[in-house]
Amino acid sequence: MKKHTSVGKLIFWIGFFMCMSGLGTSLGSLNYNLFIPDKSAALLYIFIGIALLLTSNFFKISTNR
Repeated sequence: MKKHTSVGKLIFWIGFFMCMSGLGTSLGSLNYNLFIPDKSAALLYIFIGIALLLTSNFFKISTNR
């Protein structure tokens, strides 16, 4: 996380919370979530969260040596 820009950090945390809320809903620890009404939507949140986590790696601080 030290090498990410502020946009990369924002994308990472949004993706992390989306993935965790999707996992919590699909595994049953969160029985009902306002944003995730059923388990099929939870899978969508998991996949979007993972995609955002991977996308955040493209926003790194460039070091010129």
